[in-house]
Order: sequence, then structure tokens, then C-alpha cells
Amino acid sequence: MNPIHFSYRIAAAVPQLKPGDCPANTNEIINCCQKAADRGAALLLTPELSITGAGCGDLFNSAGFRSGTLAAVEKLKEFTRTLKMGVIAGFPLWHRGKIFNSAALFYKGRIAGICCKSSVANDLFTSGQKLDTETIFLSGDEVPVSDKLIFESGELRFSVVIGEDMLLPGNFTPALAAAGAQIIFNPSAAAELTLVSRERMDFLKHTSGALTAAVVTANAGIGEPGSDFICGGRSAVFNNGRIDAQCAPLSFESTLVFADIFPQRLEYRRLRKKENNPFIREEKCSFITLPALPFSPDLEEFHLDSNPFVPADREELLTRCREVLAIQSAALARRMQCTRSKKMVIGLSGGLDSTWAFLVCIECCKKLGLPFDTICAVTMPGFGTSDRTRSNAEKMAELFGAELRIIPIADAVKGHFKDIGHDPEVKDVTYENSQARERTQILMDLANELSGIVIGTGDLSEIALGWCTYNGDQMSMYGVNGSIPKTLMRHLVTFYAEFVALDAQGALLKDVVDTPVSPELLPGAQHTEELVGSYDLHDFFIWHTVQYGADSAFLQKAAEKVFKGVFAAQEIASALKVFNTRFRRQQFKRNPMPDGAKAGTLSLSPRGDWNIPSDC
Repeated sequence: MNPIHFSYRIAAAVPQLKPGDCPANTNEIINCCQKAADRGAALLLTPELSITGAGCGDLFNSAGFRSGTLAAVEKLKEFTRTLKMGVIAGFPLWHRGKIFNSAALFYKGRIAGICCKSSVANDLFTSGQKLDTETIFLSGDEVPVSDKLIFESGELRFSVVIGEDMLLPGNFTPALAAAGAQIIFNPSAAAELTLVSRERMDFLKHTSGALTAAVVTANAGIGEPGSDFICGGRSAVFNNGRIDAQCAPLSFESTLVFADIFPQRLEYRRLRKKENNPFIREEKCSFITLPALPFSPDLEEFHLDSNPFVPADREELLTRCREVLAIQSAALARRMQCTRSKKMVIGLSGGLDSTWAFLVCIECCKKLGLPFDTICAVTMPGFGTSDRTRSNAEKMAELFGAELRIIPIADAVKGHFKDIGHDPEVKDVTYENSQARERTQILMDLANELSGIVIGTGDLSEIALGWCTYNGDQMSMYGVNGSIPKTLMRHLVTFYAEFVALDAQGALLKDVVDTPVSPELLPGAQHTEELVGSYDLHDFFIWHTVQYGADSAFLQKAAEKVFKGVFAAQEIASALKVFNTRFRRQQFKRNPMPDGAKAGTLSLSPRGDWNIPSDC
């Protein structure tokens, strides 16, 4: 089985229910099941008490109502006999003179297990914590019953937590996740209330992130009684802190939302967290093994961002930019204080990365109340330096009030070529790296002379690819950009140009953003993305490799999905080959990385997010 297919399509349905009309409700659930099965779903969640409706009141006490409910349960069970999908549906469970608010998993003509609600808000139902049995006979089956069940199918593990059981302080959802559940299904019948409903959804989203899990919710719709309130029919799939799918509330028609969930990705994230939370109380959970559930037929419902490091929402993006700048400048200010340094020495090329590092130095000066000429900006034109980048570097230092030093390196590098016997007409890696190392030597020696520190400018994308010269631009005394990918860097500089810089400064910064990315080590145009592939692709590969342990097959298929119409499959494959080759082979450059506070989503520092041998 191809690893990219180890995902499960999850569906959340809000059928239009009629309280007390079990036959009609069951038919509506079956209609939703058929639609979900046609889309390749493995599991379908319906709202709390979906077979009967949640607002039946004293009807739950009626013997006739009980008979109708059990007949509906039997019908749904039989319907699933030929269905490849599991269905979670709720109904009142009568047991020894008590009624429990329950939700059952119907799969392959059986009731695999029944979960009971613990927190009950009225006298009709009894808390699931008062169950006096671990199994119950229902519809001809002996069925496991508990308020803490975990279902297992292959590598997939999931639980059902009903309504407020998910929301109340001290709930047992974290214990289910700690015991291995990757998906938490939350059938609900909550009222649609201004602000409260949004807060509930925000809570579920944040819970999915805190537990590194998927949280699937289906809330009763407006078919429930509306005497004092109505239900809004909100359904959604939250995946590790993000919204993968959701429907609009207050629909008069049945709704379905879908999302593909990869259990292995969640497992990888949990292992990466390296956490053992002593505050999660241990709970006795019952495990139920299921026959294999179907894998997703494709990646159509796998919700991906083409730019995972860059928030799609503009306000969230601006907040991200402010936070990154604040973290980077504060960390640099702290390092300046600790080392008692008098100068920040930075190689200012006029390119994107060095420009942002320079702006971080500017903000550091503001924090410490230092004059801007505390920054010694050094531009070191070489064999491939363009007039545009050199001019921008010089103007930048002037506009921001930094000290500028112009130190051409061509003669020094030619002398070095003579020393080592290198033919300057051979424009190979020696030709290029000699320039990078000459620049680093100048910066290091200047820092010694000025009692300063060298500020590294290399970004996350370059560090991932090893697109830097060992003991050249790979090294500094403090690297501020190590957790900032190239795709976010463009937005950071644009943000500074629009919201922080003065007019002339902003215009210059926007020109820097528009300048093609280049190492400028060879005469003539030298564009990095023409050599290694688009940084949009590489940042996508970095995110899914480091965050989720994605393999090449997944990266290729996922990139084809999200970059459809932007990059051809062959372009993606070519960039992926470069990434796979360089990402592992260049680990030796990352192992001795300089210090630098993590300000972005992830870091490749061996002391932080990424630690592998150089020889793997």
C-alpha cells in the first residue's frame, strides 16, 4: 500500500431531524450515509441523539417511544451491513431503570461500541460515570459500553465524547488522546448563541492543537425545537489546531463536510513534541478493535495550504510579522547585553535576507536606546555583484542612519586564487565559495576590531538546502533569520515597508522585495530559483518533512494538488529531487549552526527542532 493512502476520509453530517420521529430521522441519516459513502468516507459523525432528536423531553420516558427508537437502531444497524463506512449516531440508552445519553458506532451490521455522556444537564439522563456494566445486550449483540471507549482500526484510533463532556473543565478528552486516540468525535446539540457558538468552535480548534489530534464536531440543526433557542447545525473538522472543513450555520438543508486525516502525521507530531504531561490524569479506557476501515480514495479532501508558513488571513499575517520582528529584535538585544557588544556587524548585500536582518538590527537599537550607527553595515562587492543590489545596500545604510563600509573583495579573492593555485577562469565551487569565505573573514575581523558581533543573515530555506558556504555565510556570531523561510521573508520586508518605515525607506524596501533571489557569486545574472527550484515548493517540502515526516510520494502528490496550474508535475519532481538530495546531505552545515532564537514556526537547529546525524 502506498503511504500516501494511509489517510481516512472523515465526514460530519447535520441531517434535518424531526424530534420524536425516529423513522424519518433514520432515513435522513441513511441519506447522509449514502452521500458520504459515495465520496469515499470511512467514518460519518451525526449530532447528539440524532436518531430521536435531542429535544424530545418527557417522550424519552415513553415505552412506545423506546420501542420506536430500538426499531430505528435496528434499521440503521442493518443498513450498515453492506456499507464500507462506520456511522456514529446517538440515541437514548435504557438500562436498569436509567436512561443514558449515548452515541454508538454502527459498522458492518454491528454495533461496535456505545459511548455514554457523563455531564448531564437535566433529570432525564443519568451520567455515564454511573454505568454498572461494561457490556449491554442491544439489538441481538453484546455491546461494549462506557464513557471512555477507544476504537482501533489499523493505525487509526478514535473516541467519541458527547456534547459538554468535551467542554467542561477537567474533562477526560486529554486522557483519551494520551491513551492514543488521534480523532475525537464530538456529537452535540448546543444552542446557537451569539458569541458563545463561535467561542465553542474556537475551543474545539484549540483543543485539537493542544492534543495534536483531529476534533470532529456535528451539532444539531434547526430542526430541533426552537421554543427558547435553536440549534445552529455547526459541523467542522479541526486538525491539529487548524480548520480543515466547516459548514455555514443555520441551514435549512442537510449538510456534510469532509476532511482527509492522516493518523501517521498526528503520531509523528506527538513524537516530535517529546512531551509527557504529568498533569493529564490517567483514565481507564476500553479499546475496541474494528475490521479495517477504507482508506481515502484520493487526496481531494486533504486540506493543504500551498504556503504553510504564511497565514492566508491578512490580519493574522500582519500579527505574525509583528510577533516575528518583536521576537527577533528582543533576542538580539538580549545577546548584545549579555556579550556587552558595542557594534552589530552585518554583511548588507541588498538582498532579501540581509535586508531583513538589518531591519531586525534597527529594531534592536530602538529597544536598547542605541544610535543606529551602532550597526556597521558592510557591503562587499565581488565578481557577480549587481549595480541594483549594491546601490540598494548603500542607500539602505544611508536612509536608516547606519555606519556604512564598502570593502570590495575582488583583489583579495584573486590573491587567494594565486595562493592556492586556482585558475580564476574556472568558475566552479572554489570560485564561488572563496568569495563567501572572504566576506565572512572581513566581517569576523571587523567585529573583533569594533568589539562587536557578526549578525548572520541566512534564512531557514537556505539552511534546509545547505545553500550556503561552510565556514562562509553559514557562520556568524548570532543568526537572527534561522527560523524564517524565504516565503515569509518577502512578507516581513513588505510589512516593514508599509507599516514601520518612512516613505523613502519603504520604497527602497519594496524594490528589495522585487529583486530576484541570487547569491551573486558569478558574473552575469545568477538566479537561485532557476538552479534549485522555486522556494514556494521548497518551503512546502520543508514544512511537511519537518512537521509531519512526509515522504517523497506524499510530497509529490500533495504539491501537485496545491500547486495545480502553477507548477507542472515535472517541475515539482525536479525541485523535490533537489530537496531530497540536499536536505540530508547538507546536515553537516546545520550541526554547527550559530545561536539564534527561534522566531518562526520551526527551526533546523540541532539544539531545537531538528537533530539528525550528518551521515544519515
